[in-house]
Amino acid sequence: MLQDFIVSAGLPYVTYLILTTKGVPLVTALAIGAVFPVLSILLAFVKSRRLQAVGILTLSGTIASIIGSLYFQSPYLALAKGSLVTGMIGLAFGASLLFPRPLVFYLATSGDASERQKGETLWQSKPPYRNIMRFITLVWCLGLLGEALLRLVLIPLLPVAVFLPLSEVMWMAAFGLLTVWSWRYGRNRMRREASS
Repeated sequence: MLQDFIVSAGLPYVTYLILTTKGVPLVTALAIGAVFPVLSILLAFVKSRRLQAVGILTLSGTIASIIGSLYFQSPYLALAKGSLVTGMIGLAFGASLLFPRPLVFYLATSGDASERQKGETLWQSKPPYRNIMRFITLVWCLGLLGEALLRLVLIPLLPVAVFLPLSEVMWMAAFGLLTVWSWRYGRNRMRREASS
């Protein structure tokens, strides 16, 4: 987590500060700083030979924001990359509600084979479990879309030097809070269902 924060927030922020004090245009400085998260994702892929779904979304969002900001010379587009990524992830959670099993079900049962089997058994035999998984998925969708929208609103209101680190703290806090809430809500609801 600390390494992610350093690569995603620290290095781009320091790069932005150094380059802008040397007279590099704002958009160019932001685009150069965005290279660090891209390199981190590519290095992780080279090491593991696997590209995670979040990595693909982050890579896509970052590259799209770099190209868009350089083409349109827009600092807003350069700063909007985080919102683009969390917004796409939020939409993925929402879209999964249209499928037989929502995304949270797969995340909750992503452990070993026995955990997957237990989740599958609960899904087949307990309608309340299905409702819990769908509700948690909906909350993730709305939470991530809300966080993405809030960051988009803050871009023009805050100086870049304040927004860059705050933006990284916001998405980490959103994921952390949603994870803790999901675990506690799911556990408490399942206990309640078991005792009724």
